[in-house]
Amino acid sequence: IIMKKVIFCATALLLGTVGFAQSNQSDVLQQGNGNVSDVAQTGLMNVSDVDQIGDANDAEVDQVGTTNDSDKDQLGNNNQYKTSQTGTDNTAITLQDGNGNQGGGASLIYGTLQNGTNNTAFTTSTGDGNNAGTRQFGTDNASDINQLGNGNVANGTQWGVRQSGDRNNADVDQIGNNNVVDNLRQDGEDNQFKITQTGESNFASSLQDGARNLGGGASLTWGINQDGNGNTATNSSIGDDNNSGTGQYGDANVSTIEQVGNMNDANGGSFGNYQVGNVNTAYIGQFGDLNDAQNTSFGNENNASATQTGNSNVSTINQLGNLNNAVTSQTGDSNMSDVDQEGDNNMSTVGQDGFMNNSFVNQLGNGNTSGVSQTGTTHNSIVNQIGNGNGSSVIQNN
Repeated sequence: IIMKKVIFCATALLLGTVGFAQSNQSDVLQQGNGNVSDVAQTGLMNVSDVDQIGDANDAEVDQVGTTNDSDKDQLGNNNQYKTSQTGTDNTAITLQDGNGNQGGGASLIYGTLQNGTNNTAFTTSTGDGNNAGTRQFGTDNASDINQLGNGNVANGTQWGVRQSGDRNNADVDQIGNNNVVDNLRQDGEDNQFKITQTGESNFASSLQDGARNLGGGASLTWGINQDGNGNTATNSSIGDDNNSGTGQYGDANVSTIEQVGNMNDANGGSFGNYQVGNVNTAYIGQFGDLNDAQNTSFGNENNASATQTGNSNVSTINQLGNLNNAVTSQTGDSNMSDVDQEGDNNMSTVGQDGFMNNSFVNQLGNGNTSGVSQTGTTHNSIVNQIGNGNGSSVIQNN
């Protein structure tokens, strides 16, 4: 009888321990008036912590799976955020400090949606009227959205950060007011992109579709960094192992980078389009493989454009001054173009169609005009314009 009692006690203790280990955990703290919290947990060992301090805040947490973790803090009034986790070992940490902040949009469209394993999402909105959304499908994806100010949006329709695949890494920082990250989308594996916007009314958007694409370099060096007001930057990389970077410092600058192919580089050091000043415009289009382009402008109202169609083409444009215009178009393989403009109102056009053509244009002064056209193979052209109001035309065929 004594032995039976011992066995029974041990079995009861074991069952109690197993039951405790498999249970889900939910903690809710509400201080204020009219706050709403809705937590649903299905599975094993999921953890949810909701703290609401203020009035009329709304929090929703849905967890399906095992060992998912959600921590949500809402400090202020009229904040909304929804977290949904399906899978194993996903983590979502959310802080909304202010009034009228939203996660993903009105009516509790997802602030964080995770479907997979070991995904991590950190979302912080400090201020009023901010909006953030993160969607992660796959394994080991990491997203960090940080917004400080008012009226900032890290959300395109429903998502500011959208990642599908494995080990993608996205980082969004917005400091100021009314900045927008329309969509930071990564479909594929091992992609990285970082967007930082400091100032007022800046806009950024990025699409990476493929594998191992980078925004600016390894370890989340900037894909897009904008400091000023009213700047616009868009990035699109479709293919594998592409690298792009945009840096804009000033007001009303516009940058566009398009990459279709593999192993293209629109990045010099940290940036492919690097603009310091106001109302500058830069474009890089790379369609093929192993192309390299960099546009750098210091001044105001400059325009730099490089289009590469083919493989292993190289284009460099440097501008120092105001109202300079440089347009380079490369079609074919292994062409090289370098344009340097120092002064005001200079104009350069370079067209290369063929194989292994080389063009060098140097403009030092004001109001100079240069046109270079190369069709065929292995042409070489050097144009030096020093002074004001010079004009040059070079046409090479074979």
